[in-house]
Amino acid sequence: MSTTRRQFVTAAGGFTAAAVFAPQSFAQTLPRGEGAKLIRTGKFADGIASGDPTPNSVVLWSRLTSAAGKGQVELEVAKDKSFRKVVARTNIATGSSINHSVKARVSKLKPYEEYYYRFSTAKSHSAVGKFRTALPADSNQPVKFAYWSCSDYTHGYYNALEHMAGQDLDFIVCMGDYIYDESYHTIADGTAVRDDKIGSVTGNAGAALSAITLDDYRKKYSLYRTDASLRKLHAKVPIITLWDDHEVMDNYAGGEADGGLPANYLYSKARQAAGYKAWFESMPSYGAGKGNQIYRKYSFGKNVDMIVMDQRQYRANQPCEDKVAVPCAEWPNPRAFLGKTQLDWVKSNLKSSKANWKVLANEVMIMPTKVLGGSFFTFDSWNGYPTERAELLGFIKDQGIKDVIFATGDIHTFITGIVYDDFDGKGTPVATELVAGSITSAGLGESDIDAGGVTIKGNDAAPNTPTGIIDALRGINTWVDVADFDHHGYGLVKADAKTFDIEMIRVQTIKTKTTATIPSTGYHWKLPRGGIGTKGFEA
Repeated sequence: MSTTRRQFVTAAGGFTAAAVFAPQSFAQTLPRGEGAKLIRTGKFADGIASGDPTPNSVVLWSRLTSAAGKGQVELEVAKDKSFRKVVARTNIATGSSINHSVKARVSKLKPYEEYYYRFSTAKSHSAVGKFRTALPADSNQPVKFAYWSCSDYTHGYYNALEHMAGQDLDFIVCMGDYIYDESYHTIADGTAVRDDKIGSVTGNAGAALSAITLDDYRKKYSLYRTDASLRKLHAKVPIITLWDDHEVMDNYAGGEADGGLPANYLYSKARQAAGYKAWFESMPSYGAGKGNQIYRKYSFGKNVDMIVMDQRQYRANQPCEDKVAVPCAEWPNPRAFLGKTQLDWVKSNLKSSKANWKVLANEVMIMPTKVLGGSFFTFDSWNGYPTERAELLGFIKDQGIKDVIFATGDIHTFITGIVYDDFDGKGTPVATELVAGSITSAGLGESDIDAGGVTIKGNDAAPNTPTGIIDALRGINTWVDVADFDHHGYGLVKADAKTFDIEMIRVQTIKTKTTATIPSTGYHWKLPRGGIGTKGFEA
């Protein structure tokens, strides 16, 4: 865009400058003097994205590929798609030290307003994106959002994200596993629809290749964003995102020197730092703006407070060798999961929240997952951290905090039910948990699973878990309302002053491109204020 064109746009639109804060987190810090002139070459092939919306601000992101050296990229924000009413404009320095990513927080925006944005070099520009700022604090308007997790690029097409992009949403939430450091599926073995050839061979059982270096992790994000459905979704609605394990590596414990993993898995603190740096470079978020801290809170009018947790960075090693097994002798011992600082922060925000619905962005299940013979289905979730689980749920109960929702990802299965303050469903119900399946990552019905000494066979091509197996597992896990092992999708929410309307959107298949869904019968609830669950949820 020429200087004359910029001047025309400003004059025609009545330019009112919003405040723009250029890259500021550790992952976005440039060496002194890097980036002085507007870059002339390169493309915005990874798309654009907005994130972390507040009533007056948003974070905007893109990445310049094939850039010639270092320089600046222009960002514009406007009230209209033609950019005649520009409200913010700035140049953002970038270079190879941050993988040519460009990111800025734009503030002094108006609450619940729709804006458009784009990035430009001297000779090209990105696609145009849009976002809506969050509702003001005094708003009673319903809040509309979707949440999802676990989007293995290889295993299937992003049909659920394509469907999500067709909804009118205020924001979306990714509960983690946005990328997979490992590639588990290939076209050659018949379980993949597309290949991921990034990374190196490691000792991680079942993984063909794993990301090891910073360059590997960076390439993962670019690979995943070759998907048109993912780029479309990002261009239409802001995202709140957190990480789980696959942004670094499977089942790592970030609070341990060895990650709690065998040496042949090649975990290292340098590898963890590379995963985190690539995440910050690739996401429209600065986290909490304090180093690697990503636990943070967002408010949407009077109806929703979204409390985002980090259940990887501070955790101690999982007990009982993280097997499918009965609790071992070390299981009851105190160990960090959120860690004291974060746990105190979560409790404080729950207690102080005036929102009608307190939604906890939860990476892993807090309801127990049990199989035959009293065994737990691994200890990587809240299953393995009974002390912190008891402290959090006991606090919710003792403080009389109502209308707490755990919105959960990770387990690749749709599961809904009641969170009790014990592991047997005989204590006090204190919250509702809504687990929203996965976008593509292999579900329990697509895999052979250990059910406590008995293997339940899966079928990757045509998952169809017998109803009798589901009923038997529900008989063990009495707090569970429904479960679907076979489908993929996301959770669609409309929260108002009286109800938390949640529909589990389940796509017919991920093996061919389609947005066809299966009926939501039995997977659509209107949870009332003041109680835990509704029809089908028995407290």
